Amino acid sequence: MDKGFCQKHNCEFVLTEGCPHCLAEKRGERFKPSPLSIVKVKYFSETTGELSAREYTYYSIAALQVGDVVTVPVRDTTAKAKVSAIDVPEAEIAAFKDKVKVILPSSNGSLAEAARDAGAQVTEVSISGGIPKGMEIPKSTTTTTEPAEDGVLVQKPGGDIEVKNYYEQALGLKTHAEKRVIKTVADLKLATDDLSLISKIMKALTDKKKEYLKPLKEQVAAITENYKFWMEPIEAANTITRQKMTDYDAEQRLIRQKQEEINRKRMEAAQEEAALNNGEITESVNLVEVQEAPKRVSTEMGTTGMVKVRKYRIVNFAELPDQYKIENSALLNKVVKAGIPSIPGVEIYEDLTVRVTTK
Repeated sequence: MDKGFCQKHNCEFVLTEGCPHCLAEKRGERFKPSPLSIVKVKYFSETTGELSAREYTYYSIAALQVGDVVTVPVRDTTAKAKVSAIDVPEAEIAAFKDKVKVILPSSNGSLAEAARDAGAQVTEVSISGGIPKGMEIPKSTTTTTEPAEDGVLVQKPGGDIEVKNYYEQALGLKTHAEKRVIKTVADLKLATDDLSLISKIMKALTDKKKEYLKPLKEQVAAITENYKFWMEPIEAANTITRQKMTDYDAEQRLIRQKQEEINRKRMEAAQEEAALNNGEITESVNLVEVQEAPKRVSTEMGTTGMVKVRKYRIVNFAELPDQYKIENSALLNKVVKAGIPSIPGVEIYEDLTVRVTTK
């Protein structure tokens, strides 16, 4: 059964039957589900199997029983919930009945029949060739997702009803923890219960975080890998051109050194000749013109030049000052927990901590 979602009334509807609220509005009426079908539910976490502390009120077209698991509309998405009460008096929702949402029935035709009973005109639509292109109905999830301007999918855990439920429970546990006083074994037992629940919630939230991060990490990895391909030619062009300019500069420096060496030797020879001839040089000294590599090259597009950049390489780690040696905490923790008896320069000790084992 194909379903659509009405943004105006924030409710799902059977695609072939239309939104009952919209149909009723076209007739100048308001769609009102039967007051005998008011139920209360608790949001249901499929990850942990736990229920929300609060109850939430909905209209239900189908006959439900306490304990039924249903899909309920929540803002612009849906969530799983378990029915906690049925036949709720309409007086309980009198103050906010206009905001109460409708739980769709699981059987075909129920919503259409209810709409007809309310006096709305229902038009049957045959979709034999599937949903037209551009009219696809997005799948409902418990995550609010929005496309960012750069096309990357942005996931908002704040739209996840499970995360919200865990957060509400965590607020209560935090309040209890701040007010807690442990004086007796009974107090320790209560704290143990809370720590067990805290451990479960922490694991559930960590799993949720991993669930959100996994597709993003995969997307980052895929983009990084793709851009290795796209960036390869430009990075190669950059490296090759820079290296050839550096090689040219080194070649010119070597030529200049040889020219200077030739001139030095010619000047020495001239000075020796002058010493033999009472200070007279019979011939002029023919010095080689020393070629200087340009320090800067400017064009209409830009300027390049050779500059000195300070770098380093370690030749003797033992002589390296302590402030430049970085502690490898990950490796130290690993070998200490594995039971290594001692490490020079390291104190290995035992610290008491609380271990929680959930049931």
